[in-house]
Amino acid sequence: MYPLIVLFVVLLLLIVGISRWGWHPFITLLLAGLALGVCSGLGGRETVDLLAEGFGNTLQWIAVVVILGAFVGEVLRETGGALRISTAVVRLFGERFLPWAMGLTGYIVSIPVFVDVAYIVLQPVTEAIAARSRRPVLVIGLALTAGLTVSHTLLPPTPGPLAVASILEADLGRMILINAFVGLCCLAGGVLWATYGCRNVWIAHDDRIEAEQSAEQLVAPPGDRLRGAWFDLLPIVVPILLMAAGSFRPDLGGDWVDEWLIFLSTPMIAVLIGAGVAAWQYRNRRQPGPSLGNLVEQAIVKSALVIMITGAGGAFGYLIRAVGIQDSLAEAFTLLPWIGFFLPFMVSAILTTATGSITVSLIGAASIVGPMQPVLPYSVEVTAALVGCGAFCVFHANSSFFWLLNRLHDVPVPVLYRTYTVQSLVMGMSGLIGVGVLYFLGLA
Repeated sequence: MYPLIVLFVVLLLLIVGISRWGWHPFITLLLAGLALGVCSGLGGRETVDLLAEGFGNTLQWIAVVVILGAFVGEVLRETGGALRISTAVVRLFGERFLPWAMGLTGYIVSIPVFVDVAYIVLQPVTEAIAARSRRPVLVIGLALTAGLTVSHTLLPPTPGPLAVASILEADLGRMILINAFVGLCCLAGGVLWATYGCRNVWIAHDDRIEAEQSAEQLVAPPGDRLRGAWFDLLPIVVPILLMAAGSFRPDLGGDWVDEWLIFLSTPMIAVLIGAGVAAWQYRNRRQPGPSLGNLVEQAIVKSALVIMITGAGGAFGYLIRAVGIQDSLAEAFTLLPWIGFFLPFMVSAILTTATGSITVSLIGAASIVGPMQPVLPYSVEVTAALVGCGAFCVFHANSSFFWLLNRLHDVPVPVLYRTYTVQSLVMGMSGLIGVGVLYFLGLA
């Protein structure tokens, strides 16, 4: 139990340090990691090595993707593409159903694409739609986040759910059917929270977005404004399709074909190709503007802080897992056999809250409750669904995506706690209700 107590104290200091004392997240996350490692008995040298390893592992692919995604955003801003896409989306779905449209988009896109990558690629469209519909960026952004997170947590072929199915030896087809319904419940809860719980949550970034969109409308000439939005979507759609092709690649019987699909579907390569498409579009624009080199430099400058804080958050989460919090939790739950029906949900929820990693939560919870399956009052597929629902609860300062939202939209940390963190709890409880409905109707 000692590692759990140390983790609780360190997390409390982390939250208070950033929210109350105004410490910078980058420094606070590194200090929290050092304190956790040293107080857990790892020793100073090993703690520093693990922090460096976690920092490097987090940034080994996300750093390049963030910069390339920011470059695509710069191109869409300069050419008026984000404005045209947002106008088309608003006209297609209507302002009333925009959060649902974004949620369903995330639900589909995140099946083959990493959550972080998908959100980075769609960021310029998210902000343009928020400005166009005169809604807070958190309403549109968190609706998209809900869809992205649901697929990542519950639906194969994403790695976490596949690992859960393997560990629990669940029937994959039945698990997909159950999790698809439960996922829609989670999505509904997340979108409803974003729509109504965040509708009055305005931040300074909203004013900047509105000013940029107004300037873009004035700069873009009529000919460019009338160009089809589908053309502007190419730098976003092409990487998504490439990554999807890698996830669902058919067996064509040729090793070289398989190797090329794997190479092109790598997130860094796929987004690099999308950036190449954006560069080609920019060279063929009709209005004058900065050089491509200047746009790349702007993207690097704007991405630097996002990359550093995301890396620090990943390093802190890595150290939490290295300390062995999962093992401590497993020991604790063997002493609490009376939890019964909600055991998989609670184990998964505590792992997510403690480690900040959905994948670790899914795999850890499945490994813990797997041996207990014979005494649980439901099928392994229901166990898998409960594990998935618990993995939403809750995202906070030890989650790298928490800091991604913080830097991409310049959202104050206290605002993220009462919006994004609460949304994750709402989504988990909504999924739990969905599982309960299926169970009591005898459908699971």
